[in-house]
Parts: sequence; C-alpha cells; structure tokens
Amino acid sequence: MDNMIKFVLYFLFFAVIHSILAMDYTKNMAEKLLGKGFRYYRMIYSLISIPLIAPAFMIWMTYSKSTPVLYVIPHYLYPVVILVRLLALGMFGYAALQIDLLEFSGIKREKKKVLLTGGAYGIVRHPFYTAGILLLITQMEMTMLDIIAVLLVTGYFVAGAFIEEGRLLSVFGEEYRKYQKQVPMFIPVSLLESSQEFEIGK
Repeated sequence: MDNMIKFVLYFLFFAVIHSILAMDYTKNMAEKLLGKGFRYYRMIYSLISIPLIAPAFMIWMTYSKSTPVLYVIPHYLYPVVILVRLLALGMFGYAALQIDLLEFSGIKREKKKVLLTGGAYGIVRHPFYTAGILLLITQMEMTMLDIIAVLLVTGYFVAGAFIEEGRLLSVFGEEYRKYQKQVPMFIPVSLLESSQEFEIGK
C-alpha cells in the first residue's frame, strides 16, 4: 500500500479514537464505570495518545523524503521563516508557563477550572494550536507527504479548537463569549495591527 495512503489511514484512526475519548459522553460513561479511578482518566488518555499517533508519525518521518518535493523556500526568505518559527516557539513556551503541565497531562488531579485570558491567551485564544500550525506550515521544504500531513494535522487542530470552544462556553458561559469578542481565535490581530501602526509611525 502506498505510504501516503497508509499515513492518511493511520492518522484518521488516531483522530477518530482520540476524539471519541475526548467527548463528554465518553468521559461521563468512564466516570460511571471507573468511579474513583476516573481521576486517572486524563493521564490514561494522554498515554494512549502516544501509541495511537506513533504509526502515522513514523511513516511521515521515514517516508517523507521519498515523495516528490512540491516546494522549497527561497534562501532570501529564510530570515523571515526563522523569525516566524522562533515566534511560534516563543508562544508555545509562553503558553506552557501559564498552565500546570502535570495537571494538563493528567499526572496531577485537575483543580477548579480557571479561564486563562492573559499572557499568550491574551494574544490568541488557542496559543498551542496557533504555534503548532505556524511550525507546520513554515517548513523550509515540503514534499507531497509533508503537505498531506500538514493539511490533516492543521485540520485536526482547527476542529479540536472549535470543539474546545463549545466545551468552554458550556463551562464559563458569558465570560467566555466576552473573551471571544476581545481575543482572536488563531491570528494575532492585535500584534499585526501594532506592527502596521509602527510602520505608519515611521
């Protein structure tokens, strides 16, 4: 079977199982079945994600270079691309500092939910997804398999963000609606506007 088809099938398998396990219905059923053991659900969910995504990831890393190259970024654009990638890494790190990673991974029990609206979350509502998408689309070279992987992963991130928004709306209600109006979902509009104002000021 063609490696690109294998990648798509493995990734879709991961996406479906991962999404089902993240659904509130699945969590409610698990809570009824596990009782007190449900406190470990998030940790189990995080651990299961690794073997689920591993086959698709291995195919991507192993066979990417064996598929046709679709584009290569010109050398004169390297500084711009490197800057964007550094900003993406900075956003990822900034957002990571604002959360409890042990709690996020399920190792530590989750406390009362708090809506984060400052720091990286004051720039975009989904800083992790934004950083991930930026890192994906700014590769110096893209093969056919790279393009397929980037499109699928980006689509999964976007779908995940919308699902997460629905969950946050059900938890925080009007507070989250106000946050949605004030902060963009993915594109850091305020930073772009500040950059334009700086250029005009010159």
